[in-house]
Formats: sequence, C-alpha cells, structure tokens
Amino acid sequence: MLEALVAGGAEGLVLVRDNAACEGRSLLRAFVTAAVQRAERVLVVLFDVPREQFEAGLSPSVKEQLLYRDGFTDPLGWSGLDPDLRAGDFGGLLAGGLPPGGPLTLVLDSLSWLLLRLPPPRLCQALGALLGEAPGSARPSRLLALLHEDLHPPGLLQALGALASTQLILGGAPPGPGTLRLASVLSRPRRGGVRQKDESFTFLPDGSLRSLGVPTSPPEEDGSPPPTARMPGSPRDSGGRASSHPLTFRLHLSAAERAARAAVPPPYQLSPPKRSTLLQTPRTIVCALESPEDEDPDDDLDV
Repeated sequence: MLEALVAGGAEGLVLVRDNAACEGRSLLRAFVTAAVQRAERVLVVLFDVPREQFEAGLSPSVKEQLLYRDGFTDPLGWSGLDPDLRAGDFGGLLAGGLPPGGPLTLVLDSLSWLLLRLPPPRLCQALGALLGEAPGSARPSRLLALLHEDLHPPGLLQALGALASTQLILGGAPPGPGTLRLASVLSRPRRGGVRQKDESFTFLPDGSLRSLGVPTSPPEEDGSPPPTARMPGSPRDSGGRASSHPLTFRLHLSAAERAARAAVPPPYQLSPPKRSTLLQTPRTIVCALESPEDEDPDDDLDV
C-alpha cells in the first residue's frame, strides 16, 4: 500500500507526519523522486530548510527537474524577491502562481511552519481552495505536506486529518543506517470510513522507497510475543482506544460460573421457614438516651 501511494496512488492532500525521533523529509524525497520518474512537474515550496538541504540524497537527474519557491531565505520579504511567500502568504500560489501544464505535484516543507504563523482556519480554507479549483485551472493533482506533529495540539491534528485524503504517520525506533522504518497509513476510501495499515519500509541508495509489508518482530527470550509498536498520534495511541497489551482478566463468565452464581440465593431473599421464625421470635427495642455532650447521636437506638 505504501509503495502504491508513492507511485502515484494518492491524490488530494497527503500528510507526512513525523516527530522529533523520526524525520519525514526522506519520505517526502521518495515521493518527489517517484513523481519526477512519472514525468510529472514538481513544485517544492521551502520554509523549514534551504534548497541544498532538501536536495540531499537526490540524484542529479531529479534535482534538475524540480521547481522551487523559496520561503526560507527571506521569509519576511525584506529583499522583495518573492513577495508572494512573505510570512507564509499563499496569495501567489492561489492567484495564478502555479505553473500551467500537465500533472503537478506540490510539496510543502513544511506545513508546520505555516501553522505556527497563520490562523489554522485561514490556512485550512486556503488548502481547500487550492485543491478544489476547477479542473481546467492550474491546480495540483496532489499536495504533499510535511507536518511535525509534536508541535501541534491533538485537536489541530484531527482537523488536518479530516481534510487530508491520506496520512503517513511515522513511528518506531529512531532511524539509522540499515534500520527499518515504520509507518501507519491512514486513508479515506471514496465509500467512506478510514482504513489503517501499518507497514515497514526502507530507502534504497537512489532515495526511492521499498516497502517490506506488515512489520513483524522476533519473539522475546522468554517466549512471550512482543507488544505491537504504536504510532505516535495515530488512533491506536489515543486513550480509550484499542490497546496492544492483553487483558489480565476476563470480562465474561463461563457456563459453569454462571450456573454456580445462579444457585446462590441473594442475601435479601429469605426462605418461608426462616421468615416465619424471625417474625415469631419476640424482640425488644431499647432507647438509651445519651448525655448532651455526646457528639454522635446515631447510637441512641440499640436494637
């Protein structure tokens, strides 16, 4: 599923959600490499890093095909070279700023930079307008946005997730040379609902992605299966949702336990002989008045 998304199966807004432990820019480069190999135009809007850092690991044939809008070098527009991107303004992109032509992939690195400087409702409206233009106008076939999820509250992440068609939530151990990466893919099919699948993947020397399918872990030394890794920010990581740890108790009784429980009479139900014995036995109620200094008058009646 992950390879199909990178190969062009994702349309609309695609969020690549990373965190401080697992960076997502490498996955963004894999999307860019695949788009160039499909002969698509790629427009990269940079806010977080300079162009040289974004192109790290890309082949020269991919680099020369990329189009850029630089919002990193002069974010306040003091030089006046690119006033459309001043303070994260989308004016240039919405008002004829997209280059005309064939299929276009728009890359935002990153959406978090904009969310920290623009009101979220205004930015969500701009994203919706950018993806909802008429088919004849210049609009991107997909919008790839890098999102640093540990910088934003859960409510904002949920709102952006409702706007996105696909989310790639990175998790697992910090990446290193030769280590596998983990991603939780959340997609919204046209028939409705949300579909989630966890996959492991790695990057090839040319920067492209290779999916390894559902992640599996070897059993622990004591023979017990290891717990399933939960992706930060995903539904499985929320309180009150499904947990990866088995329960230490049963929620239901067996047939034998239900029969044993039914055979025990409740304490408030008395048999007729016992009820008759209690009614015929003489009883005496004694009222003992206590001294006025007593602070607890509840013991006045002694039955």
